[in-house]
Amino acid sequence: MNTLTIDGNDLPAQDVAGANLEEIIANLMEHPAVGDRIITRVMVNGDDYSEEVPHAALEVMRSQIKSLDLVTRSAEEISLHFLEHGHYFVETLRQALPKVVEEFRLGDESEANEHFLGFLESLHLTLGMVEQAKLAMGLSEDMAVSVQGSLNDYLMRLAKILNTLMGLQEQSDWIYLADVLEFELDQALAELIDLLPLLKKAGH
Repeated sequence: MNTLTIDGNDLPAQDVAGANLEEIIANLMEHPAVGDRIITRVMVNGDDYSEEVPHAALEVMRSQIKSLDLVTRSAEEISLHFLEHGHYFVETLRQALPKVVEEFRLGDESEANEHFLGFLESLHLTLGMVEQAKLAMGLSEDMAVSVQGSLNDYLMRLAKILNTLMGLQEQSDWIYLADVLEFELDQALAELIDLLPLLKKAGH
């Protein structure tokens, strides 16, 4: 490895140990140059790198890396970006709901459950970003976000809906599950779209 930069600043490559890309990045995450910031972009030999399968970076040997450039952002910067653009992700989730609802109502359990689990994974990632934003920006759970109450009230309502969905899935009650998706979860996601800019404003 000949050159190494973090946010455009040169770092002596020999100061960072690691036989492969995964080990190098793991060591860099402990380096003072990164600190408590989060690596958001990795470029190897001038090209963007992303793992298509977990731990693929183990196969990228140090000898193959001529240049390594990293871009980092603070947790607050990432949170602000999410609060500003997160409505696109939430709207994508809402657009995916009708297909899942239809599959459950038609009794296509295998297909519906596969799409439902993928939907839940995306939803949990989105809610994780909301939680991260709340912590990174020091937002109070008691802040009012709607006529229905505070941020905490909203998150508790959403958690209750998710628990109901998981219970209905265990009971194989597909029709009721479809109803909750269409009439309760969709409404909660619509509220989240309105909530995101309020959180962004409260963080400044």
